Amino acid sequence: MVSKALKLDADEAIKRKGEFGTADDKLLDEIQEMQDERFTDIRSIRFGWVDQPSGVDGKIEKKLMSIIPSGKFVFPDRSQDLSAIVPEDPYLCLVFEPPDGKVAFAKILFPEYQPKIYVPPSRIPAMVWRDEKGRIHTKVQKYSSYEERLLASIKDFEKMGMESIKVVFRKNEK
Repeated sequence: MVSKALKLDADEAIKRKGEFGTADDKLLDEIQEMQDERFTDIRSIRFGWVDQPSGVDGKIEKKLMSIIPSGKFVFPDRSQDLSAIVPEDPYLCLVFEPPDGKVAFAKILFPEYQPKIYVPPSRIPAMVWRDEKGRIHTKVQKYSSYEERLLASIKDFEKMGMESIKVVFRKNEK
């Protein structure tokens, strides 16, 4: 999985944050605190499980990784809790690319915003997304069946150019 991991500045990263209950100025301070001489670049990265041979005994083990546009493999930094990472979800990360070698390392700042389709018990899906200016939009499809409404919502997100969406079934949430 090659991600569109273009470099972002701190302001762009904050605009792309997900549901994160911290004020923007506090997030800016947190980003500056986490940045050091090595972890400087901010990128949006989607990690996925990849089979990789172990260097010791040749066994295959699964590792979370991605590829950034420079062609380097990027792994979560050892300080990260791997159990908290949801594969294929986008995260805004600080990235360290050593000048030599083919690998880079990422510290996760926070999840990136993803458009959603909320499905309440009434089975009338509602699309929710954020535009480039940060405004939130909602839309409910006007079709006669649940399946048509859900499929029309997915197709609309596809036409908008969304890479991925989340579907949230409200009656299954606790």
